[in-house]
Amino acid sequence: MTPPAYSGVADTEGLICGFVLKPDRAVPIELDSATQISAESPALWLHFNLVDTRACHWLDACTAIPEHARELLLDADPHIRCENIDDGLALVLADLHHDFNGDPEGFGVLRVYVDRYCMITGRRHPLRAVDQLRRDVLGGFAAPTPPLLFAHLIHVVDECFHDLVKSLSDRIDEAEDEVLAGHIHDHGIELGSIRRLLARLRRHMGAGRQALQQGVAGMRHWCSQDELEELRQAIERLEGTSQDLELVQERTRLLQEEIGSRLSEATNRNLYILSMVTVALLPINLITGIFGMNTGGLPWSESTSGFWWVMFLMIFAVAAALRFLHSRKIL
Repeated sequence: MTPPAYSGVADTEGLICGFVLKPDRAVPIELDSATQISAESPALWLHFNLVDTRACHWLDACTAIPEHARELLLDADPHIRCENIDDGLALVLADLHHDFNGDPEGFGVLRVYVDRYCMITGRRHPLRAVDQLRRDVLGGFAAPTPPLLFAHLIHVVDECFHDLVKSLSDRIDEAEDEVLAGHIHDHGIELGSIRRLLARLRRHMGAGRQALQQGVAGMRHWCSQDELEELRQAIERLEGTSQDLELVQERTRLLQEEIGSRLSEATNRNLYILSMVTVALLPINLITGIFGMNTGGLPWSESTSGFWWVMFLMIFAVAAALRFLHSRKIL
């Protein structure tokens, strides 16, 4: 799968992008315009490069974010998890590296904090879904509240994972056609790589769904019904993608078993042919062994036609062996 072209953005003090959320549009802002996060200030989305120490210092000093949420944003632990903190939600989600090319190690984590007044996101490696969210916002997508923007982020993450699952499903379709056509030797390694990638993706998606379900359950007392409904729909779409992933995973397993079965059949067939040839040539080996003994008294040793008698005996012995195997329905 070819990754979308990455459009670099100016990095101001570790801030990759920042927006004021309005009902009809989002307005880009600089970091020094976002020093006040409160009920009186406009809703914000700030996205940070957590490799930049300036971003880490800003987040550490931002008292508008609960201390426990700041610790989760700045933590280096990549495990996917979720924590409801007062009237906010802090969580770690899986995302694809922006330059993802099918490598099972090409998964990154996106750190998110969301409440009524802001959504803060951070990453240490360029990620595909959050960059797509940035481009959607720049393209005119309007989310008047941080929870609605968070719901759209989940939708975008689901789209990235769904595209990956669909790409892998197409590769399985191609491999299946090749295997059914009898071309099985070139797909074992490829299917093993796909199965490893699917297993990694399933672990990330399973942990992400569980974290989101736990988080949304704790958001009921500070989110509106419309926001909760959007979040639930996003999680349901993620569950649908997980079901598609499981189907692809099952197809991959069955196709690997089909390849193993066909290889086993081919091996058994080759061993059978080799065994029949060995049995058919056994009389020849016996005869040549006898006439190869350096002893006196061997038949036709003094006859000028002895060679042809021995050849006739060999042919007769092979024919008798083949007739015997055929009569026993072995050959």
